Parts: sequence; C-alpha cells; structure tokens
Amino acid sequence: MNIPTINRRQMLAATAGLASLAFAGRAAFAQSAPIRIGVGSDPVFAAFFVAAHEKLFEAENVAVNLQTYTDGGEAMNALVAGQVDVSCASEPTSMIRLTRAELRPLAVVYQSGKYIKLAVRDGIEDPKQIKKFGVVLGSISEYSTRLAMTKLGLDEAAIEFVPSGPPELPALLARGDIDAFFAWEPWPAMGVLQGGKTLMTSAEVGYVDTQWLTASAAALDSRRADCEAVLRALAKGAEVVRSDPERAAEAVKAVTGIPTATSLKALGDFTAIVRDFTPDDMTSYDQIAAFLADKKVTDGVVAYRDDMQVGFFKG
Repeated sequence: MNIPTINRRQMLAATAGLASLAFAGRAAFAQSAPIRIGVGSDPVFAAFFVAAHEKLFEAENVAVNLQTYTDGGEAMNALVAGQVDVSCASEPTSMIRLTRAELRPLAVVYQSGKYIKLAVRDGIEDPKQIKKFGVVLGSISEYSTRLAMTKLGLDEAAIEFVPSGPPELPALLARGDIDAFFAWEPWPAMGVLQGGKTLMTSAEVGYVDTQWLTASAAALDSRRADCEAVLRALAKGAEVVRSDPERAAEAVKAVTGIPTATSLKALGDFTAIVRDFTPDDMTSYDQIAAFLADKKVTDGVVAYRDDMQVGFFKG
C-alpha cells in the first residue's frame, strides 16, 4: 500500500484552484481504482493506520491508498481539490469546507473531551490570570477558548487574542508572548516541555470534540459499497486502538514514524470509535456552525445537516 506524506508546501500549488474546483461536476470513478483516503499524520488517526498496517481494508475487499497530510485541514483541502475521495477532520474543519465542494459526512470516527487542552505559561496558576490567549482563528482552538472564557467569566474586552498557527503556540508560550492557548495535542504537551502546564480540557468547558469521515459526493455516488467497506475496516481498526494500545502504537509508528511512547500517551486522551451521528452530536454541531458564522469564518450558518449521511453506518 502506497502511503505518501504531503506537506504544506506541496499543497500550495495543488490547492490554488480550489474555488473553481468546488463547482466542478462530479467525476466518474473507475470501479477498480483504489479509494484515496486523506488523513492527518498524528495518533488521533490511529484507526486508519492500524487498518492500513494490518491490511484490514484488504480484508473488507476494498483497495485503499492512504495519504497522510500535515493535519486534517490539509486532508480536507485535498478532498475539496479532488486529490482524495475521503478525508477525516474535526467538525469545524470539515464544516467550513462543505460550502466549497459537494461533500458528504458519513460517520463519526473519533471522539474526545481530553485531547484539546488549555496550556498556560509558568506563573499562571489560575485561568483568571490569563490576559493573552494564543488562538488558531476559526478552529476548535478558538471555539474552546471562547467556551472557556464564558465558563470562567473572563471579560473579552480585557483579553488580547494573538492569532497563530498551531506549531508556533508552544514557543509563544515559552517566550511569554501569550499566557495560554487551547489546542489539540501535541501542542499542549510541547508547551509543557518548554516550562508550561495544562490546566483544563475541552470537556471541562463544555466541548466533546468529534471527527468526521467525509466523502466527496462523487465517491459516495459511485463507490457506495466501498465507502461502507472503508468504515467497516476502520471500525475494526478502532477496536484494536481501544483494546490493544501498544499494538495500535506500533501501527502508528510503522506508518508515520511517530515513537510508540508518544502515541501511547496520546491514545489515552481520545476514543477511537466508528458510529453514526446522534441527536446530541447535532446539538453540538449547531453550536459550532453558529460560532463559525458569528466569527465570519463562514458566510452565514452552514446548512451542514443537508449533507450529513445520518444512518449510513449501520455498526
């Protein structure tokens, strides 16, 4: 199985035409062609790496080309660009791309209330001491930050928001340029290594995050049975992640090179599971859609429910 890694620079040229491609007609698929799956390159995608490493896709009689990207956002960009057929990413990351192409969220493939954490610099003992937040604008970083501010009663007028990419957040924290940031691993752990500490998780501020497996409409229309087979294989991979973390960590290392110790620590912070969307999910997603519209990340509230394939995964 070919598992290439695509970095941000390589994506620039490839995604330059996203706007025009978003309205392109649905492409025809050769039934013998592999399903191209785009995922990020960290342990939250462990079920995919287990399925690839242990040939669980082949066991479901579906040919797959798993492509790893820097993160879920780039994997979703590849889906919009037609470079992959299926991708996995968080709710807001997926939601904002539903307006750019014909995409169909199929199922939840991950959930957690602990993987996204509040990291603070040395000297901050109480979240109410925070005056400068580093945020990845329009992402679950900003969403969790604003939930935390509401829960803690922090005055937005007294808080400075410092926009940043995820990799820069730990360095900003170590230099004292920011007091805190809410982000997904490994960035909070990197902040801790540089002298900071973690104080809260997203669940403590009211957010249990999920990731969606999303297919292009063309892939779902032409390869429905293969999409179902992909989910069955991922369900088996997720079971391995839950029941045998060491085995899963070895698969992550085999595909990505991430040390097993790093993966084992991360695997304890989330649940790898393949399941259908629930009413509680939809309530949470409604709030995220409203947040994205309020922050002008999207032009109005995304009508994501129109694209959700509720009931597609039968378990």
